[in-house]
Formats: sequence, structure tokens, C-alpha cells
Amino acid sequence: MRMRKKWWAIPTLYDSGLCYFWPEDHKGKWHCQFHRKQNLHLDIGCGSGDFSLAMANQHPEWNFILWDRETDVLVYTLANLQERNLSNVKLIAREIECLENVFEKDEVHSITIHFPNPWPKNRHNKRRLTYPDKLNIYKKILHPEGEIDFRTDDGELYEDTLRYIEEVGGKILFSSENAPATTPMSHYESRFREQSISIKTIRFTFGS
Repeated sequence: MRMRKKWWAIPTLYDSGLCYFWPEDHKGKWHCQFHRKQNLHLDIGCGSGDFSLAMANQHPEWNFILWDRETDVLVYTLANLQERNLSNVKLIAREIECLENVFEKDEVHSITIHFPNPWPKNRHNKRRLTYPDKLNIYKKILHPEGEIDFRTDDGELYEDTLRYIEEVGGKILFSSENAPATTPMSHYESRFREQSISIKTIRFTFGS
């Protein structure tokens, strides 16, 4: 049965002042949206955001942007953010295709892509968050010393992502089909590990 849309999600996100629906207005000036100018972390497909919110709490010396297109999910991220009362976190509710218009070259210092939709059908592969066209966008906005941390439970997506990274000239720093647990651990990762599903990870960069 199809889930009913939460009609209140968009107005709640909009009224919070913490979520951006037209983030293009702040390209190259994201530091102005935070209390302090400091390195910027981007969580793409953040879902409930539990991992990045915990990281933001542990690392007040970083600013965090949590990005997800699903407002029905992001509204719960907002509730978690407000409960934690973190001043170094903002949310973006948009399709990933506009990413290049949201951040200036080298404006982002690190990226996480954790447990994205694997889009297993061949005709849908181009929707993957690690597909080469997306990686080329990340390459433009990521600082030369920045890194991307990718995690998945899907073996095919893991193998294909290794190939995608090589295709766009990325440099793999670490990869494993049996990754150690993150600290803190996200809801998804905890659930997969409880089911004895191995987690695959790739840490990579576009710098020298």
C-alpha cells in the first residue's frame, strides 16, 4: 500500500528557517548561513540524518549540510536537529541534479553517501548517486584535499562504484567488502549488521 504524503512536511520545513528549498541563492556563500566560517561537510541522501547529526554534535568545528529530496523523511531529520539544538547544521530539500548550481568550486570539504538506493535495473543505473555524471559534479565542488565516504549493503553497487570512480579519474584511498562499523552508527547500518549483512565501503578523493 502506498504511503500517504505528509502535507505538513513542506510548510514545517519551510517555517523552521533551517531548510533551504532554493539553495542556489547561497552558492559560494554557505559560510554566511552559519555562525562561524569553517569547513563544510555534505551528507547526500541523508535520510533521517542520525549519523551526520551525531557527527555534527561531536564536531562543532565543522559545518554540516544534510541533503535529501524526500521532504517526508527530511521533516523527521528536522525534528531530530531541533531536539539536539545544533547551530552547525542546515538542511536542503532538492533533487541532486541541481547540486552543481548550489556549491562553488572547492566549497565542500568532505562528503558522505551512505546506503543510497542501488537502482539495480540497468535502465535505472544512471539515477545512482555514484554514477559517473554525479561523481564529476562532486569533483567540481569538493576541495582538492577533501574525501568522499561511501557505504552500501549492495554488492553490485559497490563493484560498479569502484569502476565508476576509476572512470572519472578518482583515487581510491580505502575499500572493503567487510567494513568496520562507523562510530556513531546510523540506523541503516545498525539494522543491516543485526541481520548479519556485510557492509561495503569506499573512501576516495579526486585530489593528487
